[in-house]
Amino acid sequence: MSSLQLPVNELLAGVSEGGPWGVIQQGDCAEVAAGLPRSSFDLLYLDPPFFTKRDHVGAAQQEAGGDCRLTFSDRWQGGLHEYLAWLEVRLAALIPLLCPTGVLLLHLDWHAVHYAKVLCDKLLGMDRFQNELIWYYQTGGASKERFSRKHDTILVYSRGETFYFNGKAIAIPRTPKAMKRAQCATGARIRATDTHKNPDDVLQVPALNPMARERTGYPTQKPVELLLRLITALCPPNGTVGDFCCGSGTTLVAAERLGRRWAGADCQAAAVALATQRIAEEKLRNEKGSVP
Repeated sequence: MSSLQLPVNELLAGVSEGGPWGVIQQGDCAEVAAGLPRSSFDLLYLDPPFFTKRDHVGAAQQEAGGDCRLTFSDRWQGGLHEYLAWLEVRLAALIPLLCPTGVLLLHLDWHAVHYAKVLCDKLLGMDRFQNELIWYYQTGGASKERFSRKHDTILVYSRGETFYFNGKAIAIPRTPKAMKRAQCATGARIRATDTHKNPDDVLQVPALNPMARERTGYPTQKPVELLLRLITALCPPNGTVGDFCCGSGTTLVAAERLGRRWAGADCQAAAVALATQRIAEEKLRNEKGSVP
C-alpha cells in the first residue's frame, strides 16, 4: 500500500501529545488556530491559495488512486472580495499566536499580494512591515507576451517593534573580486576578514523540477531549501514554527531538520497524510544521520 493511502489516524499514531508541538491537525486554518496557545510561536508561515482562479491537481492524484487526491480549488465565486475576506479571517486568527518578537511570513504572488499587503498593514500596522522578499526562480516556460513571471513574494511582518533576525546564519560568501578590492589600502569598503555579507531581499532558490528527489506530487510544493533559509534567519534555535496551510509539509520538514518545535495543519486529509509521512521519513533520516 502506498504511504499516501494509509488512514490519516494511522499516520498520526504516536505523534506527541505534549501540547501542539509535533502535531499535524486536519482542519481549517482559523479553526485550528483558535485552539492553540496565544503568544507561543516565533515564526508563522502562511502559504495560502494565491487567487489563481483555477483548480490545482498534483501528479500524485493518479498514483494514489481515487481515495487520496492531492488537489485543492483556488476558485472564488465572489472574486477578489471573497478571497480577501477569507484571507483576513485567517490572518486575524493567526496573529495572536505570535510571541511578542514573532514574525509572520505571508507567501503569495502577483495575483493578490499587493492587496494582501494592505490587509496586513491594517491588521498589524504599517510600522510592523519589515521586508518584501522575492523568491526568484527560473523554472517554467518563457512568455512571449510580457516579461516572464519568475518570482513569488513573501511579506515579512513582525508582531512587535523588535524581532529575531540572524542574517549571519545565512550569510552569502563575497565574490573573489570583492575580496580582492578589500585588500587595497585605499578605497576598500569592507575588511579583508569580512568574507560574507548579509543576504539581500532576493532569494535565489531553484523551484522543484519534475525529477527532484523531494518532489511529492503536491501541486504547489515549495523546496525545502527555501524554508530552511527562512526558518534559520527568522526563528531562534529551539524556537517554534507554525504552518496551518501546510500542504505537503515542507515547512514542517525544514523545522524538524533544524531542530525547531513545530505545529501544522491543513484542511485536506490527503495533505495531512502526506505531510505526516514526510515528517516520519525525516525523523528516520535524522536518526540514521543521512539527511540529504
